[in-house]
Amino acid sequence: MRKWIAWIALMSVLMLAVHPASAAESSQEKEFRAFWVDAFHDGIKTPEQVDKLVADARKANVNALIVQVRRRGDAYFNRALEPRTEDPALQPGFDALQYLIDKAHGGSPRIEVHAWLATLPIWNSATPPKSPDHVFNQHGPSAEGRDYWLMTRVDGAERSGSDYVLDPGHPDAVEYTVEQYLNVVREYDVDGIHLDLVRYMGADWGYNPTSLERYRAETGAVGTPDPQDERWKQWRREQVTNLMRQVYLRSIAIRPDIKVSAAVIAWGKGPASEEEYRQSAPMQQVMQDWNGWLSEGIIDMAIPMNYDREHEPDQKLWFDQWITWEKDHQYGRHIVIGPAAYLNSISGTLDQIRRALAPSPSGNRAAGVSLYSYAETNKDGISNDVFYAALSGPSPYGEPVFPGRAEVPDMPWKTDPNKGFLMGRVKDARGPADGVKVKIRGPKGIVREARTDGNGFFGFTDLSPGSYVIQVDKRVAAAKVTKVKA
Repeated sequence: MRKWIAWIALMSVLMLAVHPASAAESSQEKEFRAFWVDAFHDGIKTPEQVDKLVADARKANVNALIVQVRRRGDAYFNRALEPRTEDPALQPGFDALQYLIDKAHGGSPRIEVHAWLATLPIWNSATPPKSPDHVFNQHGPSAEGRDYWLMTRVDGAERSGSDYVLDPGHPDAVEYTVEQYLNVVREYDVDGIHLDLVRYMGADWGYNPTSLERYRAETGAVGTPDPQDERWKQWRREQVTNLMRQVYLRSIAIRPDIKVSAAVIAWGKGPASEEEYRQSAPMQQVMQDWNGWLSEGIIDMAIPMNYDREHEPDQKLWFDQWITWEKDHQYGRHIVIGPAAYLNSISGTLDQIRRALAPSPSGNRAAGVSLYSYAETNKDGISNDVFYAALSGPSPYGEPVFPGRAEVPDMPWKTDPNKGFLMGRVKDARGPADGVKVKIRGPKGIVREARTDGNGFFGFTDLSPGSYVIQVDKRVAAAKVTKVKA
């Protein structure tokens, strides 16, 4: 008989101090308004660029910046676990993230900073990284056995477009990836962390040998599963969700106030029912069940990439279908709608923002919008400065969508919490226990079940305060979830 040891890490939710707003501030609408700022363009690579970015955000009445500081297994900040980016445009020695935090937090009005890390892609060039410590050189095409972490296609291909990508079914790749986010949470006073490309590259991806070995051991399957095999699809969805759960729970264990968000897929026709959602692109093409993440409470803010062209009737319809679904399926968390300004005219983007901020037919509103992107604001080559001005003031493109300043919406589950979280790892003499059932029993008849991931990790969210019994393969431990006031 295997002897399980349940190592339980308890987390208490902090009630954060909330400063009362002034009369003027309290009358203003609360609305999340952000730019995505990607690192493939200028924006954060010198002090002058950051100064302009923050000034542009304030002029546009934007109150948050989602800024890419990990492009492909590299760092645009100094206190990093990975090698510094090889991007020649980044000023030598410049800590882009720290400087941005200082400028965005220090001025008036304060602007939130969310650190955006590309989650699973780690390299995008045929020439390997210069640093021998880069994850691509350590665990890419030249690695063997368990040290090989890349996501591969069913035909053996290693590259999706230009990207080499880690496989979320490989436990070591997951642990490495989670640590990149935790490091930012520990080292920088960011308001949030933002996961991008936390998914499979397509239905025919995910065939890393270690991942396949785990899948066969857990399910009893033999051979190589077909990309459309429903059990194989569900297993891969679970691997992405396991990664999301680890990032969320371990991050808020360090800083309960940290906001965890992700850019998620909203391709094609939008769903009108739960069944249509289960058949939609995120679920069937990239194995990303972000609706499930919201429902479980392992994400604070989902930002669907509603990248549709307003001037194409089919895409305009898809945009409206998805944003209706999004507004009506937030589960007490936040959804922020993400229009693609770069695909549209300025007037087209403003029209999309207006519909994104309006209530759904059921009367539900999104938490706000995030615009892609700061660097490319329209399809017509018009100056970005014209777009920023049109957001907040009168222009030939219509009435402004951000006519006054707005506060970022509260997250009551953080600022006034009444639920807790529990997480842990299950190990045996051989190491982490993979795929083991964990059951908890708590107050008011609460019974919840989960399975450990490849690192033996498990976690539960939104638990009422009280004592819990934890059962792991008929072995029992005890835990207590408490609410702590700051």
